[in-house]
Amino acid sequence: MPDNDIEKIREILHFKGRDDLSELLTQSKSKVQVSSTYGSKLHSLLSTFEIYSSIEYTEMLRGLSKGEHDLILSAIKEVYPIKDSSPEIMEIQYYFNSSMENNNLDSAYSFWSDIHIDISRVSKKLFVDEYYAESVFAAFKQVNLRVKKIIMSKIGEELDGKSLMFKAFNLQDLVIKLSNCSNETERNIQEGYMHLFAGSMQGIRNPKAHELVEIGNNRAKHFLYLASLLMSKIDESQQLYLDSCV
Repeated sequence: MPDNDIEKIREILHFKGRDDLSELLTQSKSKVQVSSTYGSKLHSLLSTFEIYSSIEYTEMLRGLSKGEHDLILSAIKEVYPIKDSSPEIMEIQYYFNSSMENNNLDSAYSFWSDIHIDISRVSKKLFVDEYYAESVFAAFKQVNLRVKKIIMSKIGEELDGKSLMFKAFNLQDLVIKLSNCSNETERNIQEGYMHLFAGSMQGIRNPKAHELVEIGNNRAKHFLYLASLLMSKIDESQQLYLDSCV
């Protein structure tokens, strides 16, 4: 069941234009830890607001700036205003919710098992450190580099980006075969992935290379899954080539 206090806090943050902070509290649970020390109002007790989240979101919450932390605290105080004989919230503590991790709920470390090892190697640390755009750029740079090396070794041409992908996967040349291309379905697969590779370079890698592009956690994951898929297709193409040589 949704945590009512958390949902109220998220609504307040949304109203204040901080959907990014509201998102960090998704699926979180809360608890008010009341001390035995009286606060500023009659019989009010100094209290700590405890937030329990997944490993990923707990680490991100702990890494917030003081200003962002204070913004969440001010939202909590709107839910728990200072008044007589009530908890008086003075601080926030962030904790792992182990039950969420057991259920695989949005853990920072769960989705990496799905990601191609070459993408994980160049992108994981950047992602964990919250450099999301940089982690995505590194992923597609790696895809580009791998295709570039194959093209250089096979035909000796130095190409990059979109033009590289059109050269590599073009049905007319078939430098990198993603299928046997022996029927229309297989040719459609080859051509479709050619456009995916080229579009990824033009629409994802290039903007992040030349402009200050900011993306969030979830969007970065979507891009990383795509980069992983493309890298896996190259693996399949290399296996297809080796099988044809047997």
